Amino acid sequence: MKRRDLLATAAGGLGWLVNQALAKVQEAASLREKEKAIDQLLREMEAVRGRFSNVPRTDGQFLNMLVKISRSRRVLEVGTSNGYSAIWLCMALEETDGHLTTIEIDPERVKLAKGNLKRAGLDHRVTFLEGDAHKVVPTLEGPFDFVFLDADKGREHDYFGYLYPKKLLPGALILVHNATRMSRAMQRYLNMINAHPEFDTLMVSTTLDDGFAVSYWRRKK
Repeated sequence: MKRRDLLATAAGGLGWLVNQALAKVQEAASLREKEKAIDQLLREMEAVRGRFSNVPRTDGQFLNMLVKISRSRRVLEVGTSNGYSAIWLCMALEETDGHLTTIEIDPERVKLAKGNLKRAGLDHRVTFLEGDAHKVVPTLEGPFDFVFLDADKGREHDYFGYLYPKKLLPGALILVHNATRMSRAMQRYLNMINAHPEFDTLMVSTTLDDGFAVSYWRRKK
């Protein structure tokens, strides 16, 4: 190969590497901007948290981390509210390439949640179902590998019955919120899940005020 041709080839290769590096830098900058925008949205939603009974930020972060650690891809949420916890779940599903199905009975809250997920740029990760979850959940095909229950307290036992075993994947996680503050209302479920021979259950709190009942369906050997 002539020296001139060799230099041209080297220059072309260097140009490709530079373009790739620039593309990576631009991609990273775009991701940072998106994360910044989502954080701003979350903080706005936290300012009105009491109106919607949303989980606190650290609980949202816990949900996000647990989805990523478990590599969950098929997530079910009962109790969408305005979409605060759905945003945390969908941010994790961006990494695991998964999808969230979320159910809410209040039409106005469904409308708010749709707007918030769209604003977050995460609406492609979620399917919104409007209606009474006690009627909707039995119709779902599943199976799910992550379930978050944050709706009518005291009916967790019913939701478990709709889902277990056919609508859950082996290794599935079931998280029930307010399991500390509202443990009396949930007593039937907590007694059942703690004694269940196929589930490991642990109470987890990120706030030292309230927490989750986290249950893992053991994979069969």
